[in-house]
Amino acid sequence: MSEAVQQLDLARDRPCPGCGGTRVVHFADERIDPARVNDFTYASRKNPEFMCLWLVRCTTCDLVFAPRPPADDFLSQAYSDAAYDSTPEAAAAAASYAQALSSCMAGVDRHGFAIDIGAGSGPLLPYLRQAGFANVLGIEPSRSAIDAAPAEVKPMLVEGMFHRDMLGERKVSLVCSFMTLEHVADPGVLVRDAYALLEPGGMLAVVVHNWRAPLNRLLGLKSPIIDVEHLQLFSDRAVAALLDSTGFERVSVRSIRNAYPLRYWLRLTPLPGVLKSPLLRLLGAVGLADLMIPANVGNILAVGYKPARNSR
Repeated sequence: MSEAVQQLDLARDRPCPGCGGTRVVHFADERIDPARVNDFTYASRKNPEFMCLWLVRCTTCDLVFAPRPPADDFLSQAYSDAAYDSTPEAAAAAASYAQALSSCMAGVDRHGFAIDIGAGSGPLLPYLRQAGFANVLGIEPSRSAIDAAPAEVKPMLVEGMFHRDMLGERKVSLVCSFMTLEHVADPGVLVRDAYALLEPGGMLAVVVHNWRAPLNRLLGLKSPIIDVEHLQLFSDRAVAALLDSTGFERVSVRSIRNAYPLRYWLRLTPLPGVLKSPLLRLLGAVGLADLMIPANVGNILAVGYKPARNSR
């Protein structure tokens, strides 16, 4: 990987969506095979395709990003039309995120809304209810994901790409965005909108992939985080800088573990399909396919709090 610093051409390229920087180093060339694009290309927890846009790394804040992402209307339609077949994996992820969240929410007012941006089929929403939030709302662009939601969860879901006007005059105490910041055209806008929506003392919690995690560095371009869906990839430094620059205080970043069925971990590996398929069948035959395996694979939780009125 070349470390030669280059200056982006702002007539064609977007600046860093984290800090606005324009000095970058090469990270990955574009790798897209149109023949492999299908209904699951913009779906969550799919089989890895290892395709990606042209990616560079910002020398200022350490964010990896695509200088020439697809148009907003293309992305909105792609996520709206995306297929969905990951309900068990989404439930497993929600359990991991809820456990990670539980130690961060002391002092957060439970009277306001808890919002989950990129909610999928809504598996996190019942956990937020159990945590004491009477009002919870999930925002999700994929109609297929919402259709897969349990009947008791569907009324809590709103279809669409997140924007602050969707919340109207609701008072918001908690905003969650788990594995979503990589996908949005401008993560800075999402974080600033979350800040504006939150009541003083409210909390933002985001989970992102850490491109600097040892496993992701080891796998390189064969890591499942290398994906055409990902318009940016964070490190602990990059995500902390984004929250800090928005005005959040007491920003903290830590690694978290995810627990998934063994069959899902196998799906994420860069093994060729001719090996994966028989191995998946073998796991099913010996009763190990659904064995839950917790692992730290490089995901990080970043939390920040909007200053209380009496703190400034």
